[in-house]
Amino acid sequence: MNENKDVIKVLAVADPAVRAYTDTRLNLLGEFPYPVQFDVFPWDVYYKTMCDVFEGKEYYDVIMAAGHLWKRELVQNNNIVPINFNRNEIAESIGNEMYYNGNAYLSPSFCDGHMILFSKSIFEKENIHFSGMIIKPQEYIDAAEKLHKAGYTIPMKAAKSEIFTDALVFMRMYGKDVYDSETHEIQCDSEEVISGLEKYLSLREYAFENTYTFGNDEVAKALRDGTSPLGVTWSGQMGVVLDSGCKCRDDFGFATFDTAWNVTWSFAVTEKSTQKEKADRLLEFLRSRNVDKKAGAVSGAPVRVFNYISGMKDYPWYDCQLKMIQNAKPLPDIKNAGDKNACLYDEIYNAFIGRKMAAQAMKDAAAAIRNL
Repeated sequence: MNENKDVIKVLAVADPAVRAYTDTRLNLLGEFPYPVQFDVFPWDVYYKTMCDVFEGKEYYDVIMAAGHLWKRELVQNNNIVPINFNRNEIAESIGNEMYYNGNAYLSPSFCDGHMILFSKSIFEKENIHFSGMIIKPQEYIDAAEKLHKAGYTIPMKAAKSEIFTDALVFMRMYGKDVYDSETHEIQCDSEEVISGLEKYLSLREYAFENTYTFGNDEVAKALRDGTSPLGVTWSGQMGVVLDSGCKCRDDFGFATFDTAWNVTWSFAVTEKSTQKEKADRLLEFLRSRNVDKKAGAVSGAPVRVFNYISGMKDYPWYDCQLKMIQNAKPLPDIKNAGDKNACLYDEIYNAFIGRKMAAQAMKDAAAAIRNL
């Protein structure tokens, strides 16, 4: 039960992008007419608490959801309710992600999509060039190889909890996705996807020896302190990587993949909320132009096109990032997505650490998913 019915309770995940909402200096919630309590928890605590909310063991009016990855199950399990949603200024692909079967259930907070950072000065010194702002995965591999020969090392976000989405852009590079977009059938054991995974695995030669332990923080550190002249991170990490403590902020150039994936972390009103109307108004406020602008400056990943266009001078990655959002391909709204994707995380990691060959790992992943 909600012990304080005057307070809107928000359950949020401890992502750097969420810090803006609780930063007393920004005071983003100061103009909202109702009191709001933001409870921010690390991932393992967050997910358990969210499940407790759905089971009635904890009370929150609003939770955060990983966009299209969770949307189907949250709606079908009656965990969240439809909201009022004005798509004005929201990037089209983000707006589409908020809907399920014609109703809006999610309200966007920030985007996590594939962004490439590279040292312009070192690329020039080593005569390395990308074909444009949107590149093919092979161009990234070629650049990493040349940098390795010149004595540089790259980070890979290859920790077990990160590796599927890190590898995804390469697994797509031969034209087939891990799931069929129409039937939703798993096809990670296809020749095309396996060949793409092998390309991803080839990057190990150019990466830090312990990169199989790397998550967001380790990749950010390697880029921020100038250790690595090339790396891939999430758009929702850009504000952290490129804050005032970054040693080479002005030297970074930006690109993304033509196979990029993006997910929009979003807010949703819980079915068990006793003040759904107020919670709905809070979501409208949090995605307003001014709040999105200020929160986006912290996360590096706003959701309104207006804020990208108006902020390109101050945030030089916004141009590339908007293109990434507009061109990224989401995963389909598959049934039991969490359990199925867990098989991919496990088996890609097995291949990465050398426990299995890529082909065997993908065959095992496909078999496990088909048996679910």
